[in-house]
Amino acid sequence: HKQRCTVCGTWHWSFCITRYSLHHCCCCFCRFFKLPQGVKDGCRRSKDNSMGYFNDEFTKQKLDIKEGFDFRHTPNPDLPDHHPDNYDPQGVNRWPQGQPYFKEVNERYFREMTRVAFCLLEVFAIGLGLEPRALHYIFQPTHTSFLRLNHYPVAPDAAPDSLGISPHKDAGFLTVLVQDHAAGLQVLRNGVWHLVPPLRGAFTINVGDMAQVTTNDRFFASDHRVLQSRDSDRYSRAFFFNPSHAADIKPLAMEAVGDTAPHYNPINWWDFRRKRFEGDYADVGEEVQIDWYKLDAANGAADST
Repeated sequence: HKQRCTVCGTWHWSFCITRYSLHHCCCCFCRFFKLPQGVKDGCRRSKDNSMGYFNDEFTKQKLDIKEGFDFRHTPNPDLPDHHPDNYDPQGVNRWPQGQPYFKEVNERYFREMTRVAFCLLEVFAIGLGLEPRALHYIFQPTHTSFLRLNHYPVAPDAAPDSLGISPHKDAGFLTVLVQDHAAGLQVLRNGVWHLVPPLRGAFTINVGDMAQVTTNDRFFASDHRVLQSRDSDRYSRAFFFNPSHAADIKPLAMEAVGDTAPHYNPINWWDFRRKRFEGDYADVGEEVQIDWYKLDAANGAADST
């Protein structure tokens, strides 16, 4: 699996997650997308709050053909989402009115995904020859992960290469994805797009930008895209495992990544995440990329550090 990380940044992995959790979460969020549009609009996200429902997201300045719902980690789940102890600069979770089961099931699934992500983080560390918990500091005192529910409506008249989401890389550290039966995810390798088929009982793992920076390009974030589905609606769940908002992401000590010099200037995670969301919410021009922080970059953010 380490070789797959270094080559293409996407692979499949199986974990012990109850079928109950997977099945009930899937049924629950499929029902959510079938709710009247007015109910979904009641929890729509905004420019100042990135959590909630949306059907107008941009990827690389192109409008996605899908709808989705985002909710984030709350450090103190026994307190209301808007409580000061649950503050997160991403915003406050917005849940649909009259759907308490939706919140309950998804929060349970979120906890399972958090466990899986920290297990993977320790696998990353071991693969780098480090102690299992060596990378936990990036996610302390609390991580800013969020879960995204995606619905891609069927498009029977779409051309074979029509896209639901344009090519991009994930901004965070890693992504834990569950696909339904409808294929559509593709990953770029050696200049060719390859389909990533859904595997029952398996997660698809994407390496993100922050992992690439941390490992000094030893692990690569994967370019990926999603085709429109011509046969049936497509649903997926993506858990974005993200650092603490105050974390400054920079390459590890050179002996850990087998290199002689760092390739990147430090990147403040929240600053990077904020800029990426601005490009998701509206067409604001070129989205921020980690290449802007390369030490040999001629301009961009690297010059301002």
